[in-house]
Amino acid sequence: MSGLRVQAAKRIRRTPEDARREILDAADSVMARSGPGGLRLQEVAAAAGVSHPTILHHFESREGLIRALNARTIEGLAEALRQQMETPIAGGGALRAAFAAYRGGFAQRIVWLISSGEMPGLQSGPTLLDEMAERLHALRRRASPPDREPDLAQRRAIVHLVTVAALGDALVGARLRRADGEAEELRRRDEFEAWLAELISRHVAGAA
Repeated sequence: MSGLRVQAAKRIRRTPEDARREILDAADSVMARSGPGGLRLQEVAAAAGVSHPTILHHFESREGLIRALNARTIEGLAEALRQQMETPIAGGGALRAAFAAYRGGFAQRIVWLISSGEMPGLQSGPTLLDEMAERLHALRRRASPPDREPDLAQRRAIVHLVTVAALGDALVGARLRRADGEAEELRRRDEFEAWLAELISRHVAGAA
């Protein structure tokens, strides 16, 4: 009887939201070790303390789980960018937030989804980029003289540039830098991000 009580006490009733969050947390941890291609639902289930069918119930497939991870990353990136958009771009806050998100596994998941033919699941990506371009444009309009309209196409190009740079740096930046040790890699990476932010800031100021 005591064994049954212990077993019953160990059962945790999760809400669907809690279950999804715990599965996503476990998948994030597993993918940090093995990458998207090495993701196994059985391993995620064991890490999350759920069954394999439970993951399929919430996400339908491994690709669905990865898409959900990307959607959560996009939401987190959007929130970080929204918080940073009110600071001057020369400060690099928004740019650094984007680079950090892609370095945190977002870049590898996007590449994996593209190669697996699952890219249509990332429909929220362009929406975020458009939103950031519009926010940059609105900030620039507030800072511009009344008789001068800033160029929205330029804002879109800036967001595109930062996205491509963050994606590429996450995938091959460290290999290209070939730094001597972790400390040197961090220093060079920070220098590049600061340089890019300053370059964009100067371009925007010169075009104003």
